[in-house]
Amino acid sequence: MNTRKSMKLPIVITFLFMFIIVYLFMNIKQTVVVCEKETTFDSDIRLVETVTANIDGKKITSLTVTKKVTVPEKYSKQEEALKGIKNSLDYTTEYLGSSATSVIRDNHVITEIEASNNELVLLDNISFVDNNGEIGININTNTKSSDVIALKVGDSYTDGEFMMHLKNKGYSCK
Repeated sequence: MNTRKSMKLPIVITFLFMFIIVYLFMNIKQTVVVCEKETTFDSDIRLVETVTANIDGKKITSLTVTKKVTVPEKYSKQEEALKGIKNSLDYTTEYLGSSATSVIRDNHVITEIEASNNELVLLDNISFVDNNGEIGININTNTKSSDVIALKVGDSYTDGEFMMHLKNKGYSCK
């Protein structure tokens, strides 16, 4: 009879310990890394790319990318340029379906990309050229190019590795 009474305390302690471990695993938060890069092209055309990555353990679970193109007020054909930029961005993000949207606001074109299902997102792949008042946009869609950054939901990165990867490409991260 004495052995049964002494078994209750270890069993209670074991269940309490298991409950604490399960509670801690359920409350582990994902790391959120935000990186940004601002580039100024010919005639003060600005591109600001902001990348927000949710990293759980060693994998990217979701990516939010915002690409904001600013065309200065001095362009006589600013409205045409903004529509051309928006159409080019829409065309190159068409494969993402409803995960990508582009809008024109004032003198900006803003493209939002929400990737969460193994979608591939390209960063640092846009350049602009001013051809005597006409804005030319070049979008590099080659995923194997060393000039672009290809990120995919599900890629293996720790938060530190992800930050270093983007910092080496000119982004500032926090």
